[in-house]
Amino acid sequence: MNSGRHLVLGTAGHIDHGKTALIKALTGTDTDRLAEEKERGISIELGYAELELPSGTTLSVVDVPGHERFVRNMVAGASGIDIFLLVVAADDGVMPQTREHMAIIEMLGIPQGVVALTKTDLADAEMIELVEADIEDFLSTTPYRDAPVVGVSSKTGEGLPLLLGVLEEAASRAQEAHVAGEGIARLPVDRVFTLKGIGTVVTGTLWSGRICAEDSLRLMPDDLPSRARTVQVHDHSVECAEAGYRVAINLSGIDKDRLHRGQMVVKGEGLTPTYMVDARVTLLQSAPQALKYGAQVRFHHGTADATAKLMFADRDRLAPGESCYAQVRLKTKILPARGDRFIIRSLTPVTTIGGGLVIDPHPHKHGKGESQLRRLEVLEKGSPREIVALLLDEAIPAGLTREDFAATGMLSDRDLETALADPEVALTAGATGSSVFFAAHSINDFSLRLQSTLEARQQSNPADPSLSAEEIARSVGMPAADRSFQALLAGVVQAGQVTVKDQRYALASAVARLSDSQLAMMEEIASRLEAAGMAPPSLGDLAAAAGARTGDQDFRLVLKLLVEEERAVKVKPDLYYAAEPVAIARKVVIDRCHDQGQITLAEFRDMLDISRKFAQALLEYFDRAGLTRREGDYRVLRKKAGG
Repeated sequence: MNSGRHLVLGTAGHIDHGKTALIKALTGTDTDRLAEEKERGISIELGYAELELPSGTTLSVVDVPGHERFVRNMVAGASGIDIFLLVVAADDGVMPQTREHMAIIEMLGIPQGVVALTKTDLADAEMIELVEADIEDFLSTTPYRDAPVVGVSSKTGEGLPLLLGVLEEAASRAQEAHVAGEGIARLPVDRVFTLKGIGTVVTGTLWSGRICAEDSLRLMPDDLPSRARTVQVHDHSVECAEAGYRVAINLSGIDKDRLHRGQMVVKGEGLTPTYMVDARVTLLQSAPQALKYGAQVRFHHGTADATAKLMFADRDRLAPGESCYAQVRLKTKILPARGDRFIIRSLTPVTTIGGGLVIDPHPHKHGKGESQLRRLEVLEKGSPREIVALLLDEAIPAGLTREDFAATGMLSDRDLETALADPEVALTAGATGSSVFFAAHSINDFSLRLQSTLEARQQSNPADPSLSAEEIARSVGMPAADRSFQALLAGVVQAGQVTVKDQRYALASAVARLSDSQLAMMEEIASRLEAAGMAPPSLGDLAAAAGARTGDQDFRLVLKLLVEEERAVKVKPDLYYAAEPVAIARKVVIDRCHDQGQITLAEFRDMLDISRKFAQALLEYFDRAGLTRREGDYRVLRKKAGG
């Protein structure tokens, strides 16, 4: 396979104008593959050939059918084309399918084109001159008015060298539609077949990315897993196929009956199927009539087609020659990305009436409105920086990960990384390397809301100015488990604005201020615990001694503060010790384990002269605290336990 520059050339033109014969004359390949095509003398399915130009540029030639019945196949073939070769017979001239094919070419935005005036051996000079004038007049209303016209005869070979030279010039002007190796690989499937001894094969033009042998793939939108056993480009086995090439993939791990044209082979994560896209829709000047809001059309994207409704964003009807934003609502899923081209055809009579450009491949359902127009204008014409800023603003109060951005299908990896590196556009909350990005002002907004919430807590409850994460989440209207909330909360802690202790959050400047009665209760409880030593009172007895009940808010608060100040230890939910007895018990465990390697519950009980109940509670506390580990009837020190 040639390793130089590579482009895709697609033929177009009316039935029996000589497309297939011309490709055979240029490449030596007969693209009429099927027996039915041979019998009927027309191209029904897409045919392919390889044409190497003198400069070394390789053209994958897609020979599409010209009969009106097969325009659907033509749309499939035109997807991914860099240069078109419009074929017009010198003995016939511009015909209806010539015009429809050119409309499809225009709607798909194919950048370069050449016109081949075929069958010059069957027409006299006067006829050829008339047809050339017809072609010139026809092209004058299209973006291809300057496309060169070359007279050729596939039968005699006349004009073929000149045509190759003109194709060389067009190839030098054309810019490759896809960047090799970049982004998610997408290959719209246009053929599925089985070869004896090889297995199931799918073919298509690789729109983006790279597909290599042994790659894990998925067939979308059905989400069917498969693997690329081998990869070929024009009958040449290759390690990897790049974007822009005609590719055949021998698939394994999937039943042929589950495959069909219209699916898309995908490698990489991010894009997801959808029933809706926001798009710019253009109705051809030649369209027979205006479309009303909600009009049903046939929507062609890659090799897929589906019935769809057009919901215009700023009008009730779209007249021929007009363009507008619209939400396209489909009956079956497709796998689009921003910038994809599509074709729309009327349901009856079946004819091409327009096309458009995907702007948002995963929109929310919406109707008309000025805000929608402004949003779509940014997505269509804005820079990557402006698009990222818009998406982050829409996510507030949450943020977005790189995976979230990829799922929108809006930006290439390169454009996304450039935009995210701009601190005026996106910031991460918390530690460097955080995976969640926020609009720069939303982090400050969260900080201010959190500060206000904690200040209010401090004023209403000076003895306990802290809140749990769940309480904070409710106050700012975010789920506590949400990764964006967790990142924002971690950010304010890291910045030193908020402190966290025992999973309670408070302003860094906050100090618990107890009332006289609360202070008296705290000292009474502390005194009782210290006096009890190794046999502390129950929670009920402790509350009664303090003149309270176990469920009282002040009683619970005082216990929490004693633990925070390390004057008490919470051994169990209903058992508290003074700090000194727990320290003594800890030393007993460590010393015994250093001497004997282990300690039993009975030994621990006897050494401290306490009841089994208290001994068991303390040992289980040491297990939870990471000091000891239970092995049968023994406790042993953990490797990292202090001594």
